Amino acid sequence: MDEEIETPITDEIIEPSTEPKTEEKGYLARDEYTSERFKLELNNLPKYFGFGDLKKKLKLLGVNFVKIKVPKSATHAYVNFRNEEDREKGLKLLNGWTYRGNKIEVSHAKPATDVMFRSAKPKKNDDKRNHHMNNQNDSDLPDEIKIQNSATPLWNLSYEEQLIKKSTIVQEFLKGLEQKIKETSSKTVTIPFEGIKPSPVIDGYRNKCEFSCGKGNNNEDKVVGFRYGEYRYGIDRVGSPNVCKNVSDKMKLVVQHFQDHIRSRSSPWYSAETHLGCWRQLTVRTSRLNHLMIMISFCQGQLSPEEIDEEKKALLNYFTHDAGSICKVTNIFFNVEKNKAGNEIIQSEILLGESYIIEKLFDFQFHISAKAFFQANTQGAEVLYSLIKDSMKLDNETIVLDICCGTGTIGITLANNVKHVIGIEMNKDAVEDAKRNAQLNNINNIDFIAEKIESIIHKLVKKYDQQRLIAILDPPRAGVHRKVIQTLRSTENIKVLGYVACNPQLATHNLIDLTRPQSRAYQGEPFEIITTTAVDLFPHTPHYELFILFQR
Repeated sequence: MDEEIETPITDEIIEPSTEPKTEEKGYLARDEYTSERFKLELNNLPKYFGFGDLKKKLKLLGVNFVKIKVPKSATHAYVNFRNEEDREKGLKLLNGWTYRGNKIEVSHAKPATDVMFRSAKPKKNDDKRNHHMNNQNDSDLPDEIKIQNSATPLWNLSYEEQLIKKSTIVQEFLKGLEQKIKETSSKTVTIPFEGIKPSPVIDGYRNKCEFSCGKGNNNEDKVVGFRYGEYRYGIDRVGSPNVCKNVSDKMKLVVQHFQDHIRSRSSPWYSAETHLGCWRQLTVRTSRLNHLMIMISFCQGQLSPEEIDEEKKALLNYFTHDAGSICKVTNIFFNVEKNKAGNEIIQSEILLGESYIIEKLFDFQFHISAKAFFQANTQGAEVLYSLIKDSMKLDNETIVLDICCGTGTIGITLANNVKHVIGIEMNKDAVEDAKRNAQLNNINNIDFIAEKIESIIHKLVKKYDQQRLIAILDPPRAGVHRKVIQTLRSTENIKVLGYVACNPQLATHNLIDLTRPQSRAYQGEPFEIITTTAVDLFPHTPHYELFILFQR
């Protein structure tokens, strides 16, 4: 999942005909490793090919690459290496190589343009970038408006207007989905939409926020807050979150005190442009049980281990015995990172409290560790999970497959209403969290498996043959691999499936594949969309969750 081959990249790639000026590649002069120094370009690739297949073939050839970048809808790719020796070996291995009937042309490739220089250059046909820049950096707007436009774009609409706007967005998406289903199945469908359920809490609802450290719009030093826009658009200035409606007063107080503290220290803020400096990010997690965790991302810079220890001691003292004690922080994590874009953690230490906080969801309690995923709007999550429970028509004869179960929130909240729950998750750390959460809540009719769904599901189905089996799929933003969908399609015992999409546009391929006609690739009867309902977990932003009920 972490490898770039799985995600086509366009705006990080320089076409081979472009000769960048020296300053465009200023990052190469920094004293740090970057694989952009050692890159090959592969041309004449087939028009259609699988990213995973290309990666597999290169590995079989013995090409020792570190990442692959594939531009969208392109017949060329870029292969990055760790050093010059590996690149030259790769050049020899790939020169004259035939891939799917195409003789591949290989050449040295120039480094990609520095994001900050690239953002300053005018580009043809770059309306999205220009629109973003114009929206976020209009010099006539006060900083308070700019930061709200960036963090909470719907802030100036009433909540009723926000729901109407999101409802319209969902309906437009569903119309497009109807058309795509028609194109793949030659069948006209009408997808029912049950509307959008509002969030029980509109302001200050986020239980987790990540705040950047940087320079303010007026060159103020060591500002902690949100960026005025995305860094990939060249926007690196930071503004206070005090006006942002989705951030709680408790978090705003922590941000203000953390900013006061780092301004009293000599260690500089971290620059994403130069990769120099120390204070990079503050992450805050809160719970309804009054737990408050802060996680500090601190780049080592030129500091000695002793100097870093001094920063840790000063931070702990500030939030436990000094002015910051008013924030009532219960947990402090301090992560020391290398000074490079990958933000590799080289040391992680708990300065205060446990390695987790506890959150209450319905009548259940959940351990939330520093990196664990948990819905950012706890009360909104209760609305979503209630919708799932009511829509799936569960009973004490139902076996639930909770696919991409994460730390087990959905499965645990449903367990008392069904015969048994099986949570399946690839991330082993998440599965360990899920097991602990089941024990914490005395849930005994649930099992969690750290495995790929396609490698385990047939065994599970055989075990529960002739029983009522339903599936709930709550995948990452971009959906799941088509092999997962193929496996679900071929599992005839699954008649009902619930899909939770946090970005329906990116998950469209999954939704279409569930409904496309039976074929060699997609065995088993297709599913039909019975109903769809949106849930607003993110007031003041365009985002929402869409629950889709499938049946066959």
